[in-house]
Amino acid sequence: MDPKSIFIKRFGDLVALLRFDPGNDAAQDLALTASAAAVAGEPLEVEAGAEWSSVPAESTLKSRLLARHVDRLRIAAGAEPHDLLAVARALSHDATPIPSTPAVEVQPGLAAATRLLMNTLASESRRGERRRWDERRGSGRMRWTGAERRKVTDRRTTGERRLQFISDQRATTAQHYGTLRRSLDGHTWEAALYAAFALVRITPRVPSPERRSFATRLRKTIPRRALDAFLDLAERDPVIRGPVTAVLRYVGVAAAEAIIDRLRQGDVIGVRGYYYDVLGGIPESYPLVTPLLRGREAHEARHAVALLGRIGRAEGVAELEPLIGHRDERVRTAAVRALGEIHQGPSAEPLREALHSPDPRTRSAAADAIAVWRAGALAILLVGVLESEHDRDVWHAYVAALGRIGSAEACSALATVALSRKKLLRRRGYTTWQRLAAVTALGHSDTPLARATLERVSREADGVVRYAAERLLHAGGQHAG
Repeated sequence: MDPKSIFIKRFGDLVALLRFDPGNDAAQDLALTASAAAVAGEPLEVEAGAEWSSVPAESTLKSRLLARHVDRLRIAAGAEPHDLLAVARALSHDATPIPSTPAVEVQPGLAAATRLLMNTLASESRRGERRRWDERRGSGRMRWTGAERRKVTDRRTTGERRLQFISDQRATTAQHYGTLRRSLDGHTWEAALYAAFALVRITPRVPSPERRSFATRLRKTIPRRALDAFLDLAERDPVIRGPVTAVLRYVGVAAAEAIIDRLRQGDVIGVRGYYYDVLGGIPESYPLVTPLLRGREAHEARHAVALLGRIGRAEGVAELEPLIGHRDERVRTAAVRALGEIHQGPSAEPLREALHSPDPRTRSAAADAIAVWRAGALAILLVGVLESEHDRDVWHAYVAALGRIGSAEACSALATVALSRKKLLRRRGYTTWQRLAAVTALGHSDTPLARATLERVSREADGVVRYAAERLLHAGGQHAG
């Protein structure tokens, strides 16, 4: 995935977690770290798109941008995590003002900007004409009595508005619980799903002292048969997967058990990726996943290694490292790729070992993993094996990985390959197809540094290599214009 797609996915996960699962600090930290890593090297711009041209899932970044009337986000290269977190927290709420900083510029949509201007003009027009308290109309809201009676001068300090909000919220919660229980008793699973989803969305607004008991009560209310029914709904209808995901991740371990039981039955083609995504958002499912590594069936180990990569806990590296030499090729390559997804773990040494595996597919998988681990921090490992690799397909994988990394170190190595012509009396150097592969990798790396390296190759190379670099530069210039 390119950095923009990674940022949209991980930053959207962060907003969804803050909105639907605010207590899940571990998952929030992982999503924030991945979001910051995606913008570490280059600026990004995320647009909400045409409003209501399609109906996005509730938990996506696009839905929150549209809901908060934000037209686009401009994120500077190297934006700090605390700036990203401040914007994510504001997007996760319905009324909190969204901050705009030098690192994260928030551009409101036309409707929001117009509404802001109208509110400003109305405020200025009312200035000096505000009515006194005794001139105001009586409110239709009920009168407060006793210790909670209405007090004119200190309504905010006494919390009267908050008390009214909590009262209304409890009434809404009771209504949703009634719908949920009736739907569970009547086995009307879709109605039960949306009632549970509504309660999940209410959770962040529950007063802090009551939030833990609120969550415990909701989790106990949803039985295992309902979780299985929700999974059936998600398998049949991809449109409904957004609410199902939010409810399953909220339930936590019980939902993870239901999903893992389904994964044990086979490869579950068609919904396997969806199950991986759901479990990847439930870090507490880690103890349930590791036993699959020692399962009797090969598909159980494949599921386990993929899930360890999605969950991303550092302890997963120790579980995956022995699988680099597994007898099943699919388990072996899946374990190597999973190591690249565990950014907080000590994956460097296992990936170095995988690069020296006798199996070509394992070496190719190691190149792919190095390209994504901590935004290509291990590019030096690929540079070190370019001259010693003799398998053509694996060599292509190394060069393509360096192109995806696009760092100064990676671009310098690709320039060295492109400019080092192998001659009859010179043992060092690269063949024409290798030099052309390096130029192609630079062309696929859409970064200013890669383009500058291509310009250098077009000046210093000769023959078909120079021609290929010029063509890629020309094509890139036309595309940019």
